[in-house]
Amino acid sequence: MFQPHSLRLILLLCLCLCSQTASAYPKPTSSPSQLITQTNTADTNRAAAEKAEAGAEKLKLETTPITQVIAKWEEALKYWRLAGDRQKEANTLDRIAKLYWFRGEYPKALEYAQKALPICQALGDRDCEGAATGSLSLIYQKMGEYEKAIANKEQLPSLFPETKIQPSVFWTTGQIYAQNLGEKQKALDHYNKALDYWKEKGNVVEQAQILDYIALTYAISFGEINKSFDYITQANNLDPEFKRDRSILDLIYPSLQSSICSDKLASIKKPPKIDKSGSSSNQSATKNNIEDFKKKAQKWRTRGIIGAEADFLELLGSSGYSRVGEYQKALEVYKQALKLRQIMGDKPNEAKILTYIADILNRQGKKQEAINALNQALDIQRQIKTRPAEAATLSTLGDVYLSLGAYPESVNVYKQSLGISQIIGDRGNEADTLHKLGAVYRKLQDYQQALNYYQQALLVSKTTGNCNSEALSLGYISQTYLNSGDYQQAISFGNQAITLSRNLEIDEYKLAIEAGTLNFRAQVKIKQGNYSQALEDSGKARKLGRESGFKEVEARVIAPTAEAYAALKQPEKAIQAYQEQLALYTQMGLSSEQAQSLYNIAKLQRQNNQLQAALTQIDKAIKIIENIRKEVASSDFRTSFFATVQDYYRLKIDILMELHKKDPSKGYDAQAIETSDRSRARGLVELLTEARANIRKGANPELLAEESRLQALIDAREKLRFEMVNSNKIKDPISQANADKLKTEIEQLLNQQKELETKIRQSSPKYANLKYPQPLTLLQIQQQLDKDTLLLQYSLGEERSFLWVVSPNSLDTYELPKKQEIEKSAINLFCLISQNTSKPPSVTNKENPCADIKNRRIDKAATELSQLILAPVKDKLSTKRLVIVADGALQYIPFAALADLTPQPSSVKGKEGKDKDKLPTRREVIPIDDNRGGINLTPDIPVSNNSNYQPLFVNHEIVNLPSASTIAIQRQELIARKQAPKTLAILADPVYIATDMRVTNAQNNQQSLDLELERSALKRSADISNFQGWGRLLGTRQEAETILKLVPDSNSLQVFDFAANYTWATSSSLNQFRILHFATHGFVNDTNPELSGIVLSLVDKQGKNIRGYLRLGDLFNLDYPADLIVLSACETGLGKEIQGEGLVGLTRGLMYAGAERLVVSLWQVSDEGTSVFMQEFYKQMLQQGKPANQALRATQLKMWQQEKWRNPNYWAAFTFLGEWR
Repeated sequence: MFQPHSLRLILLLCLCLCSQTASAYPKPTSSPSQLITQTNTADTNRAAAEKAEAGAEKLKLETTPITQVIAKWEEALKYWRLAGDRQKEANTLDRIAKLYWFRGEYPKALEYAQKALPICQALGDRDCEGAATGSLSLIYQKMGEYEKAIANKEQLPSLFPETKIQPSVFWTTGQIYAQNLGEKQKALDHYNKALDYWKEKGNVVEQAQILDYIALTYAISFGEINKSFDYITQANNLDPEFKRDRSILDLIYPSLQSSICSDKLASIKKPPKIDKSGSSSNQSATKNNIEDFKKKAQKWRTRGIIGAEADFLELLGSSGYSRVGEYQKALEVYKQALKLRQIMGDKPNEAKILTYIADILNRQGKKQEAINALNQALDIQRQIKTRPAEAATLSTLGDVYLSLGAYPESVNVYKQSLGISQIIGDRGNEADTLHKLGAVYRKLQDYQQALNYYQQALLVSKTTGNCNSEALSLGYISQTYLNSGDYQQAISFGNQAITLSRNLEIDEYKLAIEAGTLNFRAQVKIKQGNYSQALEDSGKARKLGRESGFKEVEARVIAPTAEAYAALKQPEKAIQAYQEQLALYTQMGLSSEQAQSLYNIAKLQRQNNQLQAALTQIDKAIKIIENIRKEVASSDFRTSFFATVQDYYRLKIDILMELHKKDPSKGYDAQAIETSDRSRARGLVELLTEARANIRKGANPELLAEESRLQALIDAREKLRFEMVNSNKIKDPISQANADKLKTEIEQLLNQQKELETKIRQSSPKYANLKYPQPLTLLQIQQQLDKDTLLLQYSLGEERSFLWVVSPNSLDTYELPKKQEIEKSAINLFCLISQNTSKPPSVTNKENPCADIKNRRIDKAATELSQLILAPVKDKLSTKRLVIVADGALQYIPFAALADLTPQPSSVKGKEGKDKDKLPTRREVIPIDDNRGGINLTPDIPVSNNSNYQPLFVNHEIVNLPSASTIAIQRQELIARKQAPKTLAILADPVYIATDMRVTNAQNNQQSLDLELERSALKRSADISNFQGWGRLLGTRQEAETILKLVPDSNSLQVFDFAANYTWATSSSLNQFRILHFATHGFVNDTNPELSGIVLSLVDKQGKNIRGYLRLGDLFNLDYPADLIVLSACETGLGKEIQGEGLVGLTRGLMYAGAERLVVSLWQVSDEGTSVFMQEFYKQMLQQGKPANQALRATQLKMWQQEKWRNPNYWAAFTFLGEWR
């Protein structure tokens, strides 16, 4: 749906031009002292001053550059000073101040006005003082110092008591409160004071004039069209002959035309020849506007009036070039205007232009430049407290985040914008922002939430009488029903939108909205199989889009034409339609849209078996998105953006593999695996590169200090929130609302902190010289392998999936079933083997993803999945080490537990007997102590009923990697690292609660601030992860004590009980150990990975709360140069699944901290079983001298052979990541 460019800011600009001139206040009159001839000063200086002044008076601003006029007055000033005439000096200073104000050099104007005022005051000349004070109020207003502007305005009535300046002060002050500060009630109070003044005087024309101002304010600043209509009607009734000033009327009617329904607008009496410039109704009129704005900008440039030049440059960009899609030209004139605004010291308009620039940069794919410009604008707006402008800028920032796939961040800033709009009473921006929030949730396929926001916007639009916004709301609702599959409702709301749009006044808006709605209707017809009707509707939509003059509308509505032709098996026509769309997007310079069109063309060419052509087009598309991605500074945003474009890489892989099938000799399979590697874990590879470069070193200390300040703000608000949610007050609705508000503020501060982290990285000298590694080629991938190792890399696709098997000297490729089939089987196995204790990361949005699994037997489920993903390659595997680079749901599947499809020796087969194959039910004497994730009872699920199931690990050592490139960068960066001198440090058996028997003197003392914050964060994460609490894990102590016996005391460190706390976990002392072992509770937060962590001691010996939550964020600031880190805790290998990046969780933080190898868990593990497993693992590693990966396999073998531990739930939970050499 297309939302036309708002006229509100344009009209505000025009209002300023019309109403705020140097003649707004009385000009200084000659005082008696000036009329007295002072013979003792009639010297050459006075004569020179009078001559210069006379020369200046003759110069006409219409024909003479203002700089020459100013120079002449400055010459006069010099001589008046030499003549010692303070009165003339003051008057001339004020005259120059006003000239600089008119030119637009506000700092210079301020300098002269500030010099004039004290002289006037010293002379006791109230007219002179009033003139200087009036100048100061105008200058401060332009510079964004609104409080000073208002203070100076309020002095004027007392300085000019004999004039009628009072109402002028009231309404101009009202303008500041409405347009700039967003203080609605104060604005209305001041307008009403002006209205009362003229009522008392009985002047109906002036009353009508004030009513015009109120009407314009309601239309532009508050978005309340009905109220604006009411006030203009009152004004016309008071002044039916239109004797009042026409300048405001010339702004009101275009404003109403852009919003109100035609039939209602027709009922308003209008003055003759209303100026409709700025609300052109067709493309030719817009082109005429462009020429007109260019001429006017040049005229003011010639005259040296940089303020007016900047105004018309802005209009040229917004009402000219942007309207016809010439964004590069718009950007160029905006940049010219920005330079002028910066010279002028015009902070409000500088921020506004930065927002305009950012909007275009975002369209052009220059996301980071857009974010930087918007942050500059926000800094200015928050400094000068222009809340309406801040709301608009936040909304644009949300647009950038949305385009990057950063949906939580976009929702956050949209809600900030919405909150400001609701507070200041800007109903227009409120509706616009509700539309944008709806768009985010539509992207997330949360259609009910999207409809909720669109319905709110519809209600606001109806209530305020904004027909344009109402039609847009109906169109968006139609689109949402289309996306959700409710075609009847989609057609119904679409028809309502079309009907309403035809009642709009401005033709281009009418045409654009109808085109957008017909576009949705065509999509409905395609879904219903009515392709001829779809083509008809799409053709009409394109015609209307072209007639509207908005190229974006025309380009967007082409898509259904292509889709309909594709459905009709006419691919050439479909491709032609997309090529026409691409041409339009290319003309406008819209990068992401170009990439999408290229992708669509490539997809059709692939379907039409035009493989080389398809490869060319998809390469062009990927080049565009790679260019967009590489310029984004935030690793989070690079990751979120990359997730939105994974289909591009999958399509390229599919094309290459089809080419390989046709001609295996061309190396297309190598290109395919290289593309696969390029598409995964790029963010992690870049993070690892940054970690080794230590880019925080040398960063701007001011930014580091700001980081600490933000953390303090977060802590303070979290303390307040903590006190609320942990007291009886939380039952009170008001307290609950306050707690929710604090939560929102904390989220906003966290986002600011993320932005600051990006700035810190960019400020580091090391970051500027940092070069990220390129994804590996096939040869480079093969160089990472040895003769005993095979790499199995998976790519899951919607239609078919692929497996590449790589050895040091070969590459074999296999086609697998589609993603849906593989993931269904994988989720089934995960639910069974984890005993339903952990949610599969790929389906965390489902309430109970394990409820409807079909296969209830682990052995059968493991065999089923093996048949899908290993059967084609089973004869290639032999007894090789298997390095797994998984995709989708396969990332959290323990490959060790998959069924080995090759013949196996009988000595390691599973034993028969149904009862023996069952995992004993865990019933704890002390609740929640048995599991390291806090889960109580689990069901009995059989492993097998026969002797045919043999796990894959029996013949194969299993290693997991996020991507082939990650092991390459690890090896490259760690090759020169010295090995730590000592062997092992273990943190185990922490104390979680004050009632623990180890607490000898439990007290209920007041918690410290840090602790309250920590426990609050812990509680939130636990709630999200459905944990019930943290009980003591007795097995961890036995586990640790047994392991420590394997290492001399001089080579080990044991940290138990109260000492197993956050301070020790973050101590540099741990850098001395090659192996770090954490035996405690752990958990994953798949909504907010940064809240994932492991739990250390939460109380000290006196029972006082201490910090004990080691979060993912903490790991990014630690230095753990360990050969191996073992997290003997629950779910430490899981995380949030992000397309293209994999599972984002603790493993990423540990690798960043320096871990070369990791052993982590995939589900909530039994305390006893884990203790036994870990003891055996360390015996294999420390006594038998096996590397960690081999020790892990040996441990799994031993447990598999024991009846008590044979169930894979015990031995398959732990998985190995990293270096196997």
